[in-house]
Amino acid sequence: MTVGVEVESFDPEHATDDDLRGYYQVMLARQETDRPDIPRLTYEDVLGRLKNPFVGFGPVAYWVARLNGELVGLAIVYFMEEESSHIGLTEVIVHPRVRRRSIGATMLQAILPELRARGRTFVETWQITEGSDGERFANALGFHTAHTVLSQALVISETDSALWQQSVPPGYRVQQWTDAAPDDLVASFAKAFTAMQDAPTGDLGFGEPVWNARRVRAHEAELRQNNVELRVVVAVHEDTGDIAGLTQLELHPHRPYWAFQRDTAVLPAHRGHGLGRCIKAYMIRWLLADRPDLDRINTTTGAANAHMIRVNHQLGYRTARTMIAVNRDLAELEADLGARCSASTQ
Repeated sequence: MTVGVEVESFDPEHATDDDLRGYYQVMLARQETDRPDIPRLTYEDVLGRLKNPFVGFGPVAYWVARLNGELVGLAIVYFMEEESSHIGLTEVIVHPRVRRRSIGATMLQAILPELRARGRTFVETWQITEGSDGERFANALGFHTAHTVLSQALVISETDSALWQQSVPPGYRVQQWTDAAPDDLVASFAKAFTAMQDAPTGDLGFGEPVWNARRVRAHEAELRQNNVELRVVVAVHEDTGDIAGLTQLELHPHRPYWAFQRDTAVLPAHRGHGLGRCIKAYMIRWLLADRPDLDRINTTTGAANAHMIRVNHQLGYRTARTMIAVNRDLAELEADLGARCSASTQ
């Protein structure tokens, strides 16, 4: 392990201005090196994410690494719950200027006891840019590539709006809402989420949630608590009144000109009618009618999900980069990191 590296927990609410600036510089350097397709992160972007962690992934904890007193690394862990309560969703970020000096491994070794204390048995990391230092780091530590996804973006100013003029297939109607599902549709909405169960997720340890009306309401409340605006468009089957397809999008307070396209699902009995493309196009039109200053919509799509990739391209999304998710058994990782540490001190 690297001499002069110290790892400590990090509390954003009580951090000094210097530490917050250091945190930002590491995030910015990672983005410019590993994700150059994303518009330059601002200081406010990074502070906003610290104030509004991702919703639905459980409690979050942070660590920082200092090299001779300078903040050069970060670790972010979401302690996932319910079906995924065995997972520590972990992201380790090291400033490109000091990579390949075992700082990332030192950070991992320092945070693993906390994962163990919280009952985690599996370490998983999402959205590592393919071919990046992050992938090389994961491979060196014996992580398994579990899933591959495409990062896609719809840049509004560069896209022909005619692509979003999609008609509703016969036998269906489109309905929209913000923040909370109507009481008469919430049970059907929860049931429609079962269509996500067959989306390709490779060997992820993440367990697809089992949705019911109570869980939908809890998720909606958590989003509201974090000032995240949720927009939903559904296709309703006219004969039964049931939801046949759904798409969700989020607007986060710290990035007012971006939107984040979330899950889209169509129940198997209603596939083949173009419902997915229809409701996603409707979502874009609705969003831009209210937010004409919006710059872009970002999404991720499983690399094996050829149908949704094609739908997104038909709507004007462009694939920016390929990313991987990796995972490893916590006990095995602990043993390997312990052996590395012993070897480095001999």
